[in-house]
Amino acid sequence: MAAINGSGERESSTAPGDPDPYPNLAWLRREMPVSSVPASGGTAPLWFVTSYEVGRALLTDERLSNTDPAPPEDGTPVAGNLLGIDAPDHTRLRRSLASAFTPRALAAHQPAIERICSRAVDAMERAGETDLVPGYTLPVPVAVIHEVLGIPPRERRPPEVVMDLFMRSDLNGADDPDAVKQTADYVAALIGYKRHHRGADLLSHLLDQLDEGRLRSEEELHGLVYVLLGAGHTTTVPLLGSAVLRLLTRPEYREPAVLADSRALRAVVDETLRIDSPIQSSVHRYAVERLEVGGAVIEPGDRVVISFAGANRDPARFGEPDAFLPDRSDGGHLGFGHGVHSCIGAQLARLEAETALRVLFRRLPYLTLAVPPEDIAWTLGPMLRGPRELPVTFSAS
Repeated sequence: MAAINGSGERESSTAPGDPDPYPNLAWLRREMPVSSVPASGGTAPLWFVTSYEVGRALLTDERLSNTDPAPPEDGTPVAGNLLGIDAPDHTRLRRSLASAFTPRALAAHQPAIERICSRAVDAMERAGETDLVPGYTLPVPVAVIHEVLGIPPRERRPPEVVMDLFMRSDLNGADDPDAVKQTADYVAALIGYKRHHRGADLLSHLLDQLDEGRLRSEEELHGLVYVLLGAGHTTTVPLLGSAVLRLLTRPEYREPAVLADSRALRAVVDETLRIDSPIQSSVHRYAVERLEVGGAVIEPGDRVVISFAGANRDPARFGEPDAFLPDRSDGGHLGFGHGVHSCIGAQLARLEAETALRVLFRRLPYLTLAVPPEDIAWTLGPMLRGPRELPVTFSAS
C-alpha cells in the first residue's frame, strides 16, 4: 500500500501493512484542518478534524451528538453502548461503572495483572526468540479484561479469536454480520456463566445493578459488557505493542531506574499514547445544529470524526511533535478522547501497560528487535493502529 505525502507524491511502505498516516495528517492539518472527506457507511457528509484546538473543542461541543440517527439493524448492541449514546442515559450508565474504575478498585487488580504478565513471559523465556504480539502484547490485554469481568480462563475463547471477532464485528457499526452474531453470542455466554458464578468482579457488579433496576434492561447489560470487553482489549493491544516497540528502539527508557519509577513509566506510556495514538480517531459524532469551525460549515445531520492521531502531533500544541519525548512538559494528549465520552477505562489501560512493560523488561532485559524498526508492519487501521508483529531475540536467564 502507498501513502500520499503533502506534495501529492506517493510514498511506498517499507513493510506490508497499513501505510504511515502521519504525512497525510500533517498536510491536512496545515491545509484544511476541518476537511470534507468521502466515506462509506452513510450518505451524510463526513468532516475530518486534524487540529488539536478544534478537535478538543468539538469533543465537548453539545451541538454534536454521539447518537446515530440511523442505528444499525444487524445485531450490534445499541442500548448500553457508551460510545453511541448521550446524556442522560450515558451519564446514568457511566455512573453505574464508576466504582469499578476508582484508584482503589484498580489497585486491587495489580497482583492479577502482574501474574498474567509473568505467566506470559514464562511461556516465552526459554525460546530465546519469539514474536511478542501473539506471545505478549495480544494475550495480556485480553486476559486482563476477562479477569476484571470475572471470567475464568476455562470460559474464555483464545485471545486471537476474541480480538478477531471484535475487529471484524467493529464496535462502531458492523462489517461482518457473522462476526457480530458470534461476538454477541460470546458476550451472552459470559453473562450466562456469571449469573451462576457471581463474585467480587465487574460483571457481577453489573448483574447486581440490573437486579436493582439501575440498569433498565438485558439489552443495556449486554451492550455494556460488549463495549467493556471489546474496548477493554482492542485498544490496549496496540497501545502495549507500540510502547514495547518504542522501548526496544530507545533502551534508555527501559533502564532499571525508569522501570522502578512509576511516574517515569507513566510518562513513557502517555508519550506512546500521544505519538503512536492506538485509537487513531473518534467514533462518528452527528451535528444537531449548524456549526462554523476551522473555516468549514457543518450542517445538521453531518458527521464529524476527530483525528486523535492528527491532533496529537499538532505542532501548534506540542513542541517537536514527531519526537518521542516522555519527559516533555506539554502534555494533554487526546489519546483517550476528551470530555464526557473520554475512555472510562483509561486508568486501567495505563496500569496494564505500565505493569506489562515493567514485567517484560525486568524479566527479559536483553530483548532485541530481530528486524530493523522500519521493517515492522503496522496494522488494524483505520480506527486503530499498532504493530502487527514484534519479532525479538533475547538471552534466557
